[in-house]
Amino acid sequence: TLTTHAILKGVGVGSDAVNPLSATVTWVLKDGTGHLGRIMFAWWKGSELDIDSKKWRIRADILNDVAMGIDLFVLPYYPKAATYILCATTTMKAIVGVAGGATRSALTQHHAIRGNLADVAVLYGLFAFVTLVHIYANIKAVKAVCLRTFNEARYLIALEEYFKSGMMLSPQQVNKLERVTVGQTVSLTARVKIGCSVRELTEFYRNCYDLENLIACFDSRDKFLLAETRHYVGVYLHFTVKPLDIIKSYFYVASYLQDKSQLRDRYWEIQN
Repeated sequence: TLTTHAILKGVGVGSDAVNPLSATVTWVLKDGTGHLGRIMFAWWKGSELDIDSKKWRIRADILNDVAMGIDLFVLPYYPKAATYILCATTTMKAIVGVAGGATRSALTQHHAIRGNLADVAVLYGLFAFVTLVHIYANIKAVKAVCLRTFNEARYLIALEEYFKSGMMLSPQQVNKLERVTVGQTVSLTARVKIGCSVRELTEFYRNCYDLENLIACFDSRDKFLLAETRHYVGVYLHFTVKPLDIIKSYFYVASYLQDKSQLRDRYWEIQN
């Protein structure tokens, strides 16, 4: 939020002129003052909050707005007094928290029908139900969208069916199988890293003979190399690579992991 940004800037985050120790001390003093202010205010006015709930609710709202206004419009212009300003505004926000929490029960009692707090609980339950329905409706709406472009998940769904039956799924079928919440419908057995640095390749294949054998496995017209290391299958791209080359390289990776004895045949079949 804007106030959080102003507070962090006030304690010196992002400034070379402020050392980490002073910023930490300012933050500790700010939080400590807030806790102390919360305790003192509860001791001083705690018994009045429930009695004059409307009055203290308004005061809490006004005090909160004043504290945010000071953080936004005063703190940036007085960086040398940042510690004092932050201590003051944090204390004000602590008072807002105490007053708001204490008056909430009285206002909840008012909104309950005939003094029955269960009515408020029912409203909360209704809100939870409506929220769940809203989320479910959003999921169904997103599932109904039929995208005609590939992302990794949709591409893997199409490739899996092709590897199994030699048939290509339609965009509607692929979109229907794609998960839109958690996880993927199809995943590879190894991590794939596209756009690796050649330095990583030379660090793993230190023997020139191994590198020559690796390069010899691929057509010179290809704009990429594939190499399996301990932790992932790397795709090393030429600087003139095009989107179709990236799709082609990912097909090679999926085919390699699905059946390491085949790298190219199925790619040319799918082209035809």
